Amino acid sequence: MKVLEQLFVVWQDPESCSYFPVGHLKHVSDKGEQYYEFTYIKGVRDAIKYSFKPFLAFPEYDETYLSKELFSFFKNRILSNSRSDYIEYVSNLGLSPDDSTPIEILARSGGRRMTDSVELFCPPKSKGVPSEGFLVNYFFLAHGLRHMRDCAQGLVETLESEARLFIMHDLQNPVDNEALILRTEDYCCVGFLPRYLLPDCWEFLKGSDAIKVFIEKLNPPPAPIQQRILCRMEANTKEGFQPCSSYIYGPFVSEDLNGEKERTHQASIHPS
Repeated sequence: MKVLEQLFVVWQDPESCSYFPVGHLKHVSDKGEQYYEFTYIKGVRDAIKYSFKPFLAFPEYDETYLSKELFSFFKNRILSNSRSDYIEYVSNLGLSPDDSTPIEILARSGGRRMTDSVELFCPPKSKGVPSEGFLVNYFFLAHGLRHMRDCAQGLVETLESEARLFIMHDLQNPVDNEALILRTEDYCCVGFLPRYLLPDCWEFLKGSDAIKVFIEKLNPPPAPIQQRILCRMEANTKEGFQPCSSYIYGPFVSEDLNGEKERTHQASIHPS
């Protein structure tokens, strides 16, 4: 079995605004057949403490869901290519409208909808050789611009692609004391690193020159404020580094909730 593409599903608690990785979507090739697979991950344990419930499309925590087509839960988060603004929408994500895959679009856009508290992201790919180290690239939309002062929102329109952003620790953040803010060279804050990237980021920050953030693409109004700043984070890693490898990304098993013997549920391949 070969994983062609993958992304993680993150749920935000509307009360605390905390983010929890809860699911894993994979596009798989196996014996000449391609299909999509969705499973819950161990981050569910923490999310449940904040009233998370399984998605209606995936009602069982310990089931493996398979489909030949992309599940509607994800497909409905992509603007239809029949829409007149589809080309602009995909271009705003720094992708080609002609050959981008659904998972690429979801990973760049975050798959956000007004009707739920879900965000999607793709683990980075690495390149390099063991003797020289590896470079990994993360792409993400800056979080929290709507919480910045109006002057900061206006400043975004004056920034340029490939400009470097710098990381600051927001130690006294009332929601998360590990929060990391993105600032410009002249110390204007323009957003936050997504919380779900913090475990990897803190690992990189142990080496001050190991991590850099750049503006990949700017999308001025009328683009939605949550799509204004597309960022690229570059990190130099040592051989053996595995992104998104903390325990919360491990596969969920039923003991994670109730200590019962693990039940293996394998759904037959079905239309989404």
